[in-house]
Amino acid sequence: MSRKDMGNQGEEIARALLERNGLRFVASNYSCDMGEIDLIMRDGDSWVFIEVKCRSDEQFATVVEQITPAQCQRIRRCAQLFLLQQQLNEHVTPMRFDVVAIVIDYDHAQWLQDAF
Repeated sequence: MSRKDMGNQGEEIARALLERNGLRFVASNYSCDMGEIDLIMRDGDSWVFIEVKCRSDEQFATVVEQITPAQCQRIRRCAQLFLLQQQLNEHVTPMRFDVVAIVIDYDHAQWLQDAF
């Protein structure tokens, strides 16, 4: 399976998991000059920006350990631009950043709310 195929499969798994838990889908693969947000969803009044990390196994590092501070910063900046485009004020709009970590070989998905 190619990395792109694995990423697409991971995003499908993550979206299904989150929707089963009551989140509402807004967008996928939102991109801007600063980076990309895999999934954007709503949880009640909150905007939720989700990074999906998908690997075939955790041989070298856990999926969560592979998220860098620089990547978190890029996602935050993309979220700020998204909210601005929606004419929402980031300082008063409830939002959070979640991670869904998926290990395909073990058929395991872990949802981390407020991950960063």
